[in-house]
Amino acid sequence: MGNVPGKLDQDNIYFNQSGRGAGTQSNNASPEKNRITRNRRAVSLVNSVLATSRTSTNLSDEANPNKRRSTREREALKEEHAKGLVVKYNETVDGGYLAPYGVYSVEKLDYDVQIVKKLIVDRKLAPFYTPLQDFDKSWTKEEVIKIINGLPLHSTFSDCIEEFDGVPTGNLKRANFDDLIDRSLSKKEQRREHSKIFKARLYKKRVLWQEGENELFLEKKIESRSPNSKPNQYLPSDDLKYEVYRNGNECPICFLYFPEPLNYSKCCLQPICTECFVQIKRSEPHFPHEEIDPMQPAESESEKDPNLLTSEPATCPYCATPDFSIMYCPPKTRRTGLGGIPPIAFKSDQLYIPGESSNSDGSDETNLRSRSKSVEGSAIISADSIRPDWENKLKKERMRLMKRSNNATAIHISNRLVQPEHRSRNGSTPGSSSPTTTGANETTTINELEEQMVEEAIKLSLEDNGTSGKKKKKRSQTLS
Repeated sequence: MGNVPGKLDQDNIYFNQSGRGAGTQSNNASPEKNRITRNRRAVSLVNSVLATSRTSTNLSDEANPNKRRSTREREALKEEHAKGLVVKYNETVDGGYLAPYGVYSVEKLDYDVQIVKKLIVDRKLAPFYTPLQDFDKSWTKEEVIKIINGLPLHSTFSDCIEEFDGVPTGNLKRANFDDLIDRSLSKKEQRREHSKIFKARLYKKRVLWQEGENELFLEKKIESRSPNSKPNQYLPSDDLKYEVYRNGNECPICFLYFPEPLNYSKCCLQPICTECFVQIKRSEPHFPHEEIDPMQPAESESEKDPNLLTSEPATCPYCATPDFSIMYCPPKTRRTGLGGIPPIAFKSDQLYIPGESSNSDGSDETNLRSRSKSVEGSAIISADSIRPDWENKLKKERMRLMKRSNNATAIHISNRLVQPEHRSRNGSTPGSSSPTTTGANETTTINELEEQMVEEAIKLSLEDNGTSGKKKKKRSQTLS
């Protein structure tokens, strides 16, 4: 149980020498001496509980690969994540891209970028296509190609964001921006201002990164139109443009038109674009919803057991089936970009399965229904698979609430120990009894609080040992 018993033994020795151990001398001790003794014992006991809580947290962080990082480390990871969301014209798969077009705001794109890109390259998830606002099956090939040539690489960014109004950003090429923070503010306000400045700088950086790719894409398209220019292998041929966009399908969630085939929900086989799929995720950690009795006082979160925190899996947006998953059958008439032929080399007569159309009526649903019965689990992509850190977030939130609860308990008990005006369990007060009775009641209450503190320290130590034992057992099972 850590160092808690040793600390308590030392406190008991000290107290026996200065208080209870002196027998009748404790009754004759001055009130000031009793107060000093009580304060020292309170500090020692509270520190023992807080130290046990900190030890449990540190051990959990060491066992957790995603342990708490410094501010600069977290900011570097956010910048790396933002770079992964930039659409690049030379990173394509079957006519689509590895990064989202921008149907939703960047704040909602908190999925694992590397996992999603790998799924797209492996043809297990539909790529991010540039969507169309409208679609007409009667469009000719020339009309389709003309429309596709005018499509941007990414949607336009909003220039006016109220959140960043008046926030200084400084030189974006400099990594350090501490000089932009007002040092006359409190440390808490400085941290808050640091966060605002970082968010504003990151937004502007992402705009600049994407605008640079947009300009490069436009330059390459203009160069390709020159009769003496060398064909750019990353730009799609006219045949590929028509093959991709000649059959459009509307996503029932965002109401935009995307090339077929789309992703399909595993439960009800409804189409869903990748832009919408990456938005679906588990609920944030919260306590279970309970019926509240209006006659009873509401229980605060600090009084609840942190282990009751839960996070429900994502549900299907169509039929509300839990553990939402999708399936994707890649097109058989084209395999271009990463893992395929260069987009510029695609010809409409290059069919991998002769005679099979890319969009036969009902072929997608028929293939998916038969595939759902025989395909292995790796071909079914769940909403949790693109955010594998959901469990770590839940554990961290539980640990945070547990630490806050332990700190609040320790401070509360410390206040009761050091304040002589407290009440004992029998409800008596210092002013309602003789000095001898008051001293006896205070001693009894202190002993009760000591026992409560010891029980709290033992509980924390047992929880710590139990968590460490489970992790060691799990680690040994994994190695075996």
